[in-house]
Amino acid sequence: MGMRVAVLLLLVSVSLTEAAGCIPTTSPRCYKNSTNQEEDFICEWDKRSPEENQTHTLYIWDSEKKSFIMCANSGTQSKRYIPLEELIIRRKMDIWVQTQVGNLTCNSSKISVILECLVKYSKPQITSMKRTTDVLTLKLDKPKDNKGVIYEIRWRERGFTWQNTTFETEDSTSKDSYKLHLKKQTIYQIQLRRQAKLQPHLCTDSLNALWSDWSPVVDVPLEIHLPLVRWEEKKWTNGTRHINLSWDEPPAEESVGGVEYRLKVTVWPCEKPKRKENVTLNRTYETSITYSEARISFIATNKVGSSDQQEIIIPAVKHLSNCDKPSNITKASQTCLEWYKLENGENRTSAVNSSFAERSFKDIEKGVEKFVRHYYFLHTMRKKRLQTVDMCPFYSEQGAPLKGPGNVHSSNVTPESAVVNWLSIPVAEQRGFLLHYLIWISGQGITTLHNVQANETSFPIKNLHPGVSYTVSIAGETIAGKGPNSTLNFETPSKEMGLSWQDQIILSVCVVALMCTILCSVAVRRFRSKLMPEVPSPVIDTAEFIRTQDQDLSQRTEEVHEFVLLLRQDLSKPSENETPEQSTLLKGFGLVVFEEEDEEDEEGEVTDLSSMKSCCYPNPSYRGQTLQLPDPFHTTDSALKDNDTESTYRNGLFFESRILGE
Repeated sequence: MGMRVAVLLLLVSVSLTEAAGCIPTTSPRCYKNSTNQEEDFICEWDKRSPEENQTHTLYIWDSEKKSFIMCANSGTQSKRYIPLEELIIRRKMDIWVQTQVGNLTCNSSKISVILECLVKYSKPQITSMKRTTDVLTLKLDKPKDNKGVIYEIRWRERGFTWQNTTFETEDSTSKDSYKLHLKKQTIYQIQLRRQAKLQPHLCTDSLNALWSDWSPVVDVPLEIHLPLVRWEEKKWTNGTRHINLSWDEPPAEESVGGVEYRLKVTVWPCEKPKRKENVTLNRTYETSITYSEARISFIATNKVGSSDQQEIIIPAVKHLSNCDKPSNITKASQTCLEWYKLENGENRTSAVNSSFAERSFKDIEKGVEKFVRHYYFLHTMRKKRLQTVDMCPFYSEQGAPLKGPGNVHSSNVTPESAVVNWLSIPVAEQRGFLLHYLIWISGQGITTLHNVQANETSFPIKNLHPGVSYTVSIAGETIAGKGPNSTLNFETPSKEMGLSWQDQIILSVCVVALMCTILCSVAVRRFRSKLMPEVPSPVIDTAEFIRTQDQDLSQRTEEVHEFVLLLRQDLSKPSENETPEQSTLLKGFGLVVFEEEDEEDEEGEVTDLSSMKSCCYPNPSYRGQTLQLPDPFHTTDSALKDNDTESTYRNGLFFESRILGE
């Protein structure tokens, strides 16, 4: 009875203090961070009053026993750790917070909970994400009690509403995982939280099952692909090559959330592989290597995983063809000798030898094949970095070449010269350092020998004779002797009797000049024809050929006398044989007509005047071959004497001849 009165008085005091200005805190949130039985609890609350001198006291009331379990003062702090041994966790408890400001006190709202059911895990962390097309695989950290939990995951496209679902995991020591199906080529954002799996017989009616806080919002980009990596040598200094690597920026959909690049540089085999990776957010990287081969591994990583690994091989400095090797290797603070076999003169085999001990070339030569070219690099350690001090090819023992040059052929063959071409002997067939090529040229019983440098692949031959067969033999020679010959036969062409090239040039110029002259002449004629009009053809008055209406159309045959003479003469001199009618008829025209009489009428006269006209005017059907009479016939006597002409009409044509005056 007394306890009830105390509680009633407490409630009354709370209401009075609130009215007086004391502001209570929020209801307390009590929980432990795992399901372990030995886990301590923590209670926390939020302050509502801005007063700084307020103090808080946490009360835990056993509603079954009707007694206080705890009355703990937390001072000005808004949370309080509670040792497990001070609690009864399997019975329902009433918990509240009392706030005191000066002489005033006020209480928060009570919560009635079973402490065993109050488990609040830490917010989940995404340890890794792997996205392949439309599937996102999540790896999540496990709660510290390694118990199965209930997860809530929510996701959304940027600018859209959240979608959510839940899933459960089982008790395990391995990390939790989940696969989420997403749209292809779409960027997402995700969040997760989790809740403990409680004992069903104890916590079925509990309303205070606690979710953890939400994890930070994580952007989910698209799967990243390996960018194109480029490298270049900047400079060489003191046996070191400075290498600059650069690569393209991935697309924006793959770069959401940031991209980092991991590189590992190994100068093989003298430098041991480095386990430590160089991580950079930039798109360039600089490093230094020796003159031998180096390897750089490259990986691009974003939020949903890593790209495929790319191995960039930077080849060794171009191998020398020959050099003088030192008799011994001087040891510095640290020396590495690297040597290997060259199969084709440029590329090394997969087996590479190295040694950090002081050794002479005699020791090295014991372990290499005879007649096979090898190559070595000598590196020394300076300033904690290897530098190349020497490099050179070498043979343990040299021999003569096994074969001659290949594809020997001739070109630019003239009566007096030719060029011989060939392919170099492969390094594997040289069996030593090639000193030179020996070339024998035989023709007309004479043989000459020439030495050609080992790096040459052609030789010009001069002072040959036309129409002669020649034989060319080529062989390579090392310090151990010459190898087999490669033979070529060719014949120079004979000189043809003909024009020299100077004469051919002159003849060609003349032909071109003649063609230009002809073309210019034709062009001038066409130009003149356009500027100067043509002489008009004679015009015959059609009135002379008009037939009378009553003329017989059947009489179409034109009678042509054997010849007709038109004689221009002096009108003042009468003709001896001229009849008065004829003289009268022709005086007006100044013409005299002489004709042979074929047919006369009974009176001996011309039967038809039209026949006379046809003698003077031919039929128009003679394609324009007519004579147009001068109009008018007004001439002086002297002109008539000097320009007398005689015309003849025969077979439809007029013939005119000039008669010289007496």
